[in-house]
Amino acid sequence: MNALPLKLFGAALLSLSGLLGGCYFSRRLAVRRKFLADFGVFISNLETAIRYRSADIFTLVNSSQELFEISETNLPFETAWELGTSDFSKRFCLSSQDCALLKEFGSQLGKTDAEGQIMHLEMYQTLFSEQRACAEEDIKNKSKLYKTMGLFVGVSTALMMI
Repeated sequence: MNALPLKLFGAALLSLSGLLGGCYFSRRLAVRRKFLADFGVFISNLETAIRYRSADIFTLVNSSQELFEISETNLPFETAWELGTSDFSKRFCLSSQDCALLKEFGSQLGKTDAEGQIMHLEMYQTLFSEQRACAEEDIKNKSKLYKTMGLFVGVSTALMMI
């Protein structure tokens, strides 16, 4: 019995698994970019809410987005923000810089008057847009590379197995 068809089938599966691994890492870059774009919209909505509504920071944050909900009203906002965003690194494939920026953003939210909050939001809008530009650049430079390298690793492994 000839084992060549079975080896070729195994080689094809290894190549495909390498390609899928590359696609997975490429997709993570797109998830990060989408989150940063959505977060920019959140900041803009929050800025509008702070300008035109007088409510506590929990209500304003919850009404300005759909990404998460800050519901721990018996905790200080900074702690509730940290708890509400603690899984964002894994969920949205954020870099350590993104996470640090997100934590800093929430730590100062709600601590000053409306004008101070608006200035805070404008500053972080700029910082998050820079992060979004970095994410765009990562997609442009790394997305195709991840797919190609995944396929290369899969094919290389398959050739070594044959």
